[in-house]
Amino acid sequence: MLKITDGGGKVLAYNDDFDDPEAGTNTHSADSYLSLKLPADGTYYVHLGDTARAGGEEYAYRLRISHPQPDFSLFCVPSSVSVASKGSGMVNVQVVRKEGFTGLIKVTLKDPPAGFIGAASYVVRHTDDNTLLNENQLDGKFHPMNLAIEGRAKIGEREIAHLAIPAEDRMQAFLWRHLVPAQGLELLVSSPPYQPPFKRPQPSPAPPPPAAPKPAATDAAAAKLKFTPQQVAGRLRQLKVLLDEEYLTKGFTTARLRSAMRRCERLSFSSGKLPPQ
Repeated sequence: MLKITDGGGKVLAYNDDFDDPEAGTNTHSADSYLSLKLPADGTYYVHLGDTARAGGEEYAYRLRISHPQPDFSLFCVPSSVSVASKGSGMVNVQVVRKEGFTGLIKVTLKDPPAGFIGAASYVVRHTDDNTLLNENQLDGKFHPMNLAIEGRAKIGEREIAHLAIPAEDRMQAFLWRHLVPAQGLELLVSSPPYQPPFKRPQPSPAPPPPAAPKPAATDAAAAKLKFTPQQVAGRLRQLKVLLDEEYLTKGFTTARLRSAMRRCERLSFSSGKLPPQ
């Protein structure tokens, strides 16, 4: 833990665990961090100790006291991407801004593979941004390869460059989320885009009970509906991915699939069956 007091013992700032997105699977967020503007010239004290009030020769600490040192780091989430031949892809770039840095970050492919055209993007928000990173001129064969994404920003008079860290977004104890570093950012180019198989058994809901016959939806009525058949198919895929990652229960997913089947009947496509996945 870290604590700062004035000469009279008044506590000005205190921190136990600092929430650091770069901590990975370190679920304790062990390092402490404080930033404050001192109210006036004078004597101040920094108190450093173990939060469990333990101590001894084996308890060592590194303490930095300085003016803010603005910086940033980048994460690519997830660590694998699949795109179609002759197409383009989206990679989610998450930004960790440090010690007051709020500047613009230019994100590009570093040394793009043959057949790729790297498109620069700019990250301006504090959190994350979906960034278009590539277009390719490759054929329909499988092309596995590794990518490197670089972010550049000007901090003061210096230009800073950092490579993005490939990572997976993982949940712990149904509450905390961690960016877990991976070995590399893997890309697969194919036609159609590769979809990994599901790890968990997928529900096969029974068809909804037959309803009274309804007239087929007219073009004007179908145009007023919220989703197109292609959008319904995309949302079904999203539900199955969330189920596979254990973010949804099987019962909830089954109910949503039945609801989608009813919507398919209203749109009168695929003879009331689910759209192709």
